[in-house]
Amino acid sequence: MYGISKDKYAGAMELPLSIFNTATKSMEKVTLLKAGLARGYVCGLTPQSSMHVGHARTIVFFDVFRRYLEYLGLDTRLVTNFTDVDDKIIEKAKQEFGGEAIERWYDVPKRYIEEYFKVVDALYVRRAYAYPKVTDNIGDMIKWIEMLIRKNAAYVSNGSVYFDISRVPDYGDFSGQKIQDLEAGARVEPEPGKKGSLDFALWKAWKEGEPWWSSPWSPGRPGWHLECVTMSTKYLGAPFDFHGGGQDLIFPHHENEVAIARIAFGVKYFAKYWMHVGYVTMGGEKMSKSVGNVITAKEALSRHDGEALRLYYMMTHYRKPMEFTVEGLDSVQATLRGLYASYDYVVQLINEARDEGGTDDELVKTAVDYMIKIEQALNDDMNTPQAVSNLVSLSNYVNSQVLYKGDKLTKYALSTVLNVLGYAGQIFGIFNRTMLPPKLVDAVNAMIKVRQRLREAKLFDAADEIRRELEDMGVVINDAGKRTYWFIDREKLSPAS
Repeated sequence: MYGISKDKYAGAMELPLSIFNTATKSMEKVTLLKAGLARGYVCGLTPQSSMHVGHARTIVFFDVFRRYLEYLGLDTRLVTNFTDVDDKIIEKAKQEFGGEAIERWYDVPKRYIEEYFKVVDALYVRRAYAYPKVTDNIGDMIKWIEMLIRKNAAYVSNGSVYFDISRVPDYGDFSGQKIQDLEAGARVEPEPGKKGSLDFALWKAWKEGEPWWSSPWSPGRPGWHLECVTMSTKYLGAPFDFHGGGQDLIFPHHENEVAIARIAFGVKYFAKYWMHVGYVTMGGEKMSKSVGNVITAKEALSRHDGEALRLYYMMTHYRKPMEFTVEGLDSVQATLRGLYASYDYVVQLINEARDEGGTDDELVKTAVDYMIKIEQALNDDMNTPQAVSNLVSLSNYVNSQVLYKGDKLTKYALSTVLNVLGYAGQIFGIFNRTMLPPKLVDAVNAMIKVRQRLREAKLFDAADEIRRELEDMGVVINDAGKRTYWFIDREKLSPAS
């Protein structure tokens, strides 16, 4: 379609997109490392409890980012991991299984990984290129540790292996901190044998009651910071394009990933662009289990549609903190209904429009202009609030003006509008339920015709009764001039309909 970027960057290296790079602390125009291929890694969950809406915000943002890259025409490979062995998982297993924890500990991550996929499916998140687990990649991590020891960047102590941050030039520059300040404010548990307070474990020696794997140094398990640099480069190579996660990962996790990679690859950053999503707050405080202000994603989805939750996240720029309220989500649910109304109206208009007789240049230009504005907003550091605002403006234009021109419009012009709505839907992850059961459509159209005849005969009470029957079915009608259009309130549409 003229003027918009759909598929126009297939095979390209230079993109129209600029993002804020956490590593350089500046806005940068995106240039891919390989033509036509965008490779990204997002630090995933430690599956020891249900994900909350803060976790879901990060997942949805990177899904929208990935969808936009695909809209531009890129082969996009997004990898996200599971840290499926961890202190918290082991502690949860001890609480649940007591003396059987050593045999049953993996039941904990297995349960929450299964729940994760149910939640992301309900959020219409596209599946990742790969979902590596720590427990499937321990052999690779042992090889990395051996390499770091050979390079004198790691040392063995009491069966554990620690990374020596003094071997890394400019440690702390990724997160914008100085070693002296970090050491002064370090809050770490005493670990006998560590040379420096900021050195971190690459391999943790076994403790009674914990799962373990064999290694040259002791039975044990890998440390957190090693895991993601090992798995990301295994699946994406090094360097790759994008690395991301929540804002809380900037330090120490991503700082330490960068430190390990500097020794391993001899490059400053093993990912070119680093992106971080802001906190979700409730009552002005960061959402966390310790504070007790947590709403799980599963709970939110039990009361609101997954598309509404996606749209709610997009109303705040990804780098800014987001205050989560039920009232705010309710409001966005109403916005979503208006967007679906536009989609359903345009489908009905196409069915009755003229095949020929002009191209309706004004309508075509308006639709394309809105798509260009959506792209421009996303190209500016993924400004989803502005992008969604433009989609809503197009929806309002359809609902307030286009309906009244139904007999003057061509299928071409209306198809252009539908295409724009569809493209925006693909990027934002909405309009996933546009296909309605044919029997339902036929029944609604038949009832609409009966209602119109009753109104023409001035039998308004009977016509109103049909309106109420339609509303009970989740159908909202709009009388525009001499025509009646309708849309389905997807919240009320039964899955069995």
